[in-house]
Amino acid sequence: MSWFATKSSQKSLIRILAGILIVATLVLITIGLRPFRAARQPDPEPAVAATEEFVVPSVVNPGYLGPQSCAECHSERVAEFRDTRHFKAMCVPDSATMPEGFFAGKGDFQMPDSPIHFLMTHENGHFVQKTTDKSTSTTSEIAFVYGAAGGNDEVYFTWRDGKLNELPMVWLGPQKQWGTSPFDRHASGDFSREMTIRCVECHNTWAKHVPGSRNQYSRDHWILGVSCEVCHGPGRAHVDFHRNHPDVKEPHAVVRPAQLSRERRMDLCAQCHSNALKHRGPAFQYRPGEPLDDFYVTLRTKYPEDDHVANQTTYLRQSKCFQSSDSMTCVTCHNPHQPHSPSNAGAHSCRTCHQAEDCIDRLKQPESVRSDCIGCHMPEHRKIQVFFRTESDRYVAPVKRYEHRIGVYPLARLAVILESLKKQTDAQSRAEATTITKQLAQLWNEECDDRRQSHRLIAAIDACRESLRFDDTPESQQKLRDLIAVQSALDEDFQAARWHERERRYPQAIEAFQRVLAAKPNHAMAHARLGTAYADVGEKQLSRQHLLSAIKADPDDPYAPAMLGWLSYLDGKHEEALTYYQQADAVEPFNSRINHQMGLALAKLARWPEAIQRQQKAITIDPNDPRPFIALSVALRQSGQRQESVKYARRAAQLTEYKDLEALIGLADAYADVGHWNEAIETTEQGLAIAQPANKQLAAQLRIRLVELRRQGK
Repeated sequence: MSWFATKSSQKSLIRILAGILIVATLVLITIGLRPFRAARQPDPEPAVAATEEFVVPSVVNPGYLGPQSCAECHSERVAEFRDTRHFKAMCVPDSATMPEGFFAGKGDFQMPDSPIHFLMTHENGHFVQKTTDKSTSTTSEIAFVYGAAGGNDEVYFTWRDGKLNELPMVWLGPQKQWGTSPFDRHASGDFSREMTIRCVECHNTWAKHVPGSRNQYSRDHWILGVSCEVCHGPGRAHVDFHRNHPDVKEPHAVVRPAQLSRERRMDLCAQCHSNALKHRGPAFQYRPGEPLDDFYVTLRTKYPEDDHVANQTTYLRQSKCFQSSDSMTCVTCHNPHQPHSPSNAGAHSCRTCHQAEDCIDRLKQPESVRSDCIGCHMPEHRKIQVFFRTESDRYVAPVKRYEHRIGVYPLARLAVILESLKKQTDAQSRAEATTITKQLAQLWNEECDDRRQSHRLIAAIDACRESLRFDDTPESQQKLRDLIAVQSALDEDFQAARWHERERRYPQAIEAFQRVLAAKPNHAMAHARLGTAYADVGEKQLSRQHLLSAIKADPDDPYAPAMLGWLSYLDGKHEEALTYYQQADAVEPFNSRINHQMGLALAKLARWPEAIQRQQKAITIDPNDPRPFIALSVALRQSGQRQESVKYARRAAQLTEYKDLEALIGLADAYADVGHWNEAIETTEQGLAIAQPANKQLAAQLRIRLVELRRQGK
């Protein structure tokens, strides 16, 4: 989650801005009185015509139709595809597929050691989450489902204040019980969290996203699930052509993945099965056949627990099988049109390239496992970065996935042999099984210790669970309890720290962040937020120290370099600020705040064309934020584009409903710069009405300005 997209982070920056805003405004006013004085009397320019006003670009469906249009000619293929997990990646609730937890009194979930109680139920044709916290109660209707009828974890979403939010309750299919995803206990209502646009992109073919918003969408413009057009491209032109030319058999205006290069075919899957998380442009812009790197920044991760929910393409590329082939892709083993089945992936895929004799270890193994290529070379692991809390356990990862870095895994090899030996009844097999069981328990126990030593607590918890699978001893159980206690305290301290931060209780926030770092010294976001908290209390050296530690711990998070850029900007170190902003921009190029603040630094360096470009990009990303409009207006004036300056200054005032002093002063300056004295006077009077009750000194400066404007207006 990006810091500049959160309300708490916005408040943090506002607090920093508040201390300098009045001083900066006074300086601008004092300096700003001189340009439109006796030194230059600009010729009045024509007023901006209504047609020249800033128009927010609308989001238009580029031609996505949905699978029902494909079914007109490809009915069998579409019918087959409807049973796939891709097709069901996101759907509306359906009584035929919703899990048993919604029925027959199975929906109760009491948060341990908390007054929070959830009830998942089905009433009056609707599926709902009812939340009770102390004396408050909230009912949230489920609008969408992730993972419906997939047998793994099902996640639910609701509309809240016109925005799409993820509810905390999750059905864990393998365990057949309810759990909760991590949520902020210091929140309220239904404890839902904002739904990111990248998440929506990966689970749907198309949705109409509101530019600049984090999780706001038009409810009437959805093509749910991952359907045909995700890999074949928007279908309107294709469908229209073949409806009008029914005799033409050659496919027209459609992407045929089989004809793409290997890299472009890999990109089709990497859209979602990778760490391609940060946008380079608006959502839903990628088209099959184009380089994915032109649309997303792919983040690097050191360990699996840091991955996005799926990162299979990255690991496949690390395999010798992939590197030694010029044609291997995901579809070598997976048929995207069919549901998963033994015939869709497995050892038979390996045998398309390898002979049985190629495995030098094969003849040393029991005959019953000699053909189990996958068990040894692509073993199943729990998807540990996706975990939940049940009423009796924490950090439960219910879903297993296959390792896609095809390689040699000694622990997996031992586990495969053990399963074979367990099926034998002779004494020798039982003795060998006992030996291997102890060996596996010891190896996983050592792996647990190594991971804990590296402060990989979630991964250590998983390794400890594996050890218990082979040797369920009181010592191992206690180790697991200790690890869970450390991770639980860490998470609770982090939540408490963020809560204190939002409430501006900085000493308490700092203390809680320090506890987090004591348990996990490489916690990147704890370093970053602690750095921000220190900045809030004026501890600049400590602030920079922790922000730099955050970058070292996670170079793919833009928060820390962006914050360092802002602190450098406030200190007047504009070149240094620009360097940090460039670092943040490299990670998250399509971010309005980064582009806006980079534009401010460029303006301080008088690099006006670049400053204009950055503010224009910020406006493209978020056309509802007035700050880039204000800054762009100033930059345009400095570049001699006075008429354009008025347009953007006026838009800033409109966005703030003519109640923001900075926007009004900017608009008055823009009007005066083109000689529209009456408009400048009227706007300054509006600013004076706002400043007068709160700041007498500023109000006095505005009165001086009004005198000057009226004199020049004559």
